[in-house]
Amino acid sequence: YFKRDADELEGWIYEKLQAASDENYKDPTNLQAKIQKHQAFEAEVAAHSNAIVLLDNTGSEMIAQHHFSSDLIRKRLEELHRLWELLLSRLADKGLKLQQALVLVQFIRHCDEVMFWIHDKEAFVTTDEFGHDLEHVEVLQRKFDEFQKDMASQEYRVTEVNELADKLLLDGHPERDTILGRKEELNESWQRLKQLAILRQEKLFGAHEIQRFNRDADETMTWIAEKDVVLSSDDFGRDLASVQTLQRKHEGIERDLAALEDKVATLGAEAD
Repeated sequence: YFKRDADELEGWIYEKLQAASDENYKDPTNLQAKIQKHQAFEAEVAAHSNAIVLLDNTGSEMIAQHHFSSDLIRKRLEELHRLWELLLSRLADKGLKLQQALVLVQFIRHCDEVMFWIHDKEAFVTTDEFGHDLEHVEVLQRKFDEFQKDMASQEYRVTEVNELADKLLLDGHPERDTILGRKEELNESWQRLKQLAILRQEKLFGAHEIQRFNRDADETMTWIAEKDVVLSSDDFGRDLASVQTLQRKHEGIERDLAALEDKVATLGAEAD
């Protein structure tokens, strides 16, 4: 019975070795299902471990009884143990490779999600829209303030991807070059977005200054036109009271003109 049982176990081990050598981890699709199937495979092998224990007991008993094939029995048991250890090693190796493939897929998915967000925001900060008047610029500035809050709240995602990349590299993941490349690409894109955001902020500030200047200049021109109408009036008063009233108005205009002169000087300096 020993030879029959040994032949059966050897055949079973070779069959499982072939299955354990399948490199299905190289295909990143359905990895969760593949891992579950592999775990079931490991459980099946573990459940079969009793077969080699029984053979050990039978063989040891035959050797103890000085069976004429003791040397062959001993060698057969050694070979079965070698094959069994090889099977366990292949199973562990394949299980590790499946897990490595899964975490790589998860890492790449995280990278893609953050990169998509970055590219979407790049379109926002590279727009040529800077507002056609002061109110419009202020609306754009408020939108930019919201973007900055969003950017600050999303930075943790970039940190998470970097931490995951560092862990995979520290664990000796076989796809080192892929992980390093994706990490560098993400960090470069993130830094570029931050630089573009600074540039957008500066341009919006400049646009706000220009539109504020335009508004102040328009208001000043309107005020000048109003005073010009008053000063061009042919009304010089009909009596003492009306003349005195006109004089007071004129004195008020002179004070306004003094203030206006300062305003025009300020606008001139800003324009320069």
